[in-house]
Amino acid sequence: MDRFEQLRRNIDKTSMSIIEIGPFFSPIAPRADGWDTTIVDFQDGDALREMARGHTAEVIRNKVDEIENVDIVWTGQPLDEAALAVRSDGFDCLIASHVIEHTPDLIRFLQQCSRLLKPDGIISLAVPDMRKCFDLLKSPTSLREILTAYREGRIRHSPEALFEGRCSAATRGGKSAWIKGDHSPLGYAHSLEAAWTEYQGDLKGDMSDSRPYVDNHAWFFTPAMFELAIFELNALKLVNFKIAFIEENIGSEFVVQLRRSDTHAALSNDALNAVRIKLALRHHAEFDAEVGPDYREIQPVKIEREIVKVPAARDTIPTRELVSLLATRIRRRVGLD
Repeated sequence: MDRFEQLRRNIDKTSMSIIEIGPFFSPIAPRADGWDTTIVDFQDGDALREMARGHTAEVIRNKVDEIENVDIVWTGQPLDEAALAVRSDGFDCLIASHVIEHTPDLIRFLQQCSRLLKPDGIISLAVPDMRKCFDLLKSPTSLREILTAYREGRIRHSPEALFEGRCSAATRGGKSAWIKGDHSPLGYAHSLEAAWTEYQGDLKGDMSDSRPYVDNHAWFFTPAMFELAIFELNALKLVNFKIAFIEENIGSEFVVQLRRSDTHAALSNDALNAVRIKLALRHHAEFDAEVGPDYREIQPVKIEREIVKVPAARDTIPTRELVSLLATRIRRRVGLD
């Protein structure tokens, strides 16, 4: 099963309405093939085709004719409002390939997706696997970062997120993405100093929400960490999606399908924590299986420790004897003995 088949699983061409975000030159459900698809992108079709003609990648230049007209130019407005203005009864499915990791506010993105879907609607996602792309050396996403972005209502990436994207972008064998089992030498795409200089410039520039959008990966997942994030957000009633399936493919990504579910399972605290622990440990196993101890390029450094000799403790007097001795001395001083 190729990635197109993975992403189209459970989606029926003849009966389902689809909204696809950012298909560019490689639509998953192209209208040209008979899909009932509404296309969302950051530019209209003519602008995207013009951009593709001048692209540095030959594969993109060769697929200009596969870029379809855009129905919704998404410039930051609430996605659900823009989508429901086109189809007021909502959509059966949303497809987004390599989109969710770019969203500044993960929770609000999923909430907007929920509102534009029909009950029992599905989201089909292709998500970069941080083990096999330039996100490798970044820390996996946790609830802390997700909740911070939600509390702040981010619609732009923070200067710190942009700094991390620049200073921690990894390469393996000079590539920014690779397939499973590639253990070519690791490197960084940018210098720490250059990233710091750009960060200082970001801080001095326009910090308002009206500043130009700068693209970035904000979220970094293995399959298990993504599943854990959705499970915890659902348990907290911040999103109403459950995972229908999640699986890797031969590329540098995994495919996941979320199904809208407006009911939240009433798990006991012990049952909830058992799932959380299982998924957290699975993440470590997934990560170690791909880049773990057998493949670490940097050997452990032996640290020489100075051994400090501590003088032996002096002989001590038992507490009872000490009290008796002090009492005798006090009596002598006051003339009782």
